[in-house]
Amino acid sequence: MLLLPPVAALRIRTGTAHVSAIDREHSVAAALSAARLRVPRPIREPVHATGWSAMAVEFVPGAGREARTWEEDRSGLLAMLESLADAGRSHPELEESLPAARAWCGGEEWPDLVDELTGPDATVRAAARRRVDAVLEVEATAERSPIHGDLGWHNILEEPTRGPMLIDVDHAAWADPAMDIAPLLAVYGRRAMSADIPDRTLDRAAAHRRVLSLQVAVAAELRGDVRLRDHALQNFARRIRSRDPQW
Repeated sequence: MLLLPPVAALRIRTGTAHVSAIDREHSVAAALSAARLRVPRPIREPVHATGWSAMAVEFVPGAGREARTWEEDRSGLLAMLESLADAGRSHPELEESLPAARAWCGGEEWPDLVDELTGPDATVRAAARRRVDAVLEVEATAERSPIHGDLGWHNILEEPTRGPMLIDVDHAAWADPAMDIAPLLAVYGRRAMSADIPDRTLDRAAAHRRVLSLQVAVAAELRGDVRLRDHALQNFARRIRSRDPQW
């Protein structure tokens, strides 16, 4: 990301899938901003060159912050989640204009790509299959809505005059809203969140959380980032071998 205040922020992609990645990110940002969600609005068509692609969005002044406790952060995060759900209800066209779940990490091919990446280790491969199958099962019957896909304070700017804004919408999709709860579980814990979020949603979020590293691993493989791919796979292997019940 290259910031050019006060006009624009440039998002630049390299790697083997840079063209499709930037085209997807541009269309997602355009769809969400058209639905009046608080996201940076694209201001130019994407530019593609040999080895890289770029898109420009409006520059948003503001600052992020660290997570605090759930009690301190709950109102802001719940409002963000509700704004996404409201956008889905008031703008049903988002179902067609947003990509499906995990478009950024292989889409429908993601389960097969996970199988390929984990193939050398039978234990890891079997564990990955169980967790991928569990996610596909629980999300199959979930009501879908717009999701950010990487929700957290690292992707929220507190803009002084217009309020909080979601940034980095490259993982956004029309998908199970529990996918946005998954990264929050790691920060706040289920017990703290259970008063505000139904158990069934938290169950689905826990299933999504178990495969986050597998999503990162596949995305890294697709863009040729071997170091990140191996790091994500090692994280997954370490967690399942820890015998910690949350994984």
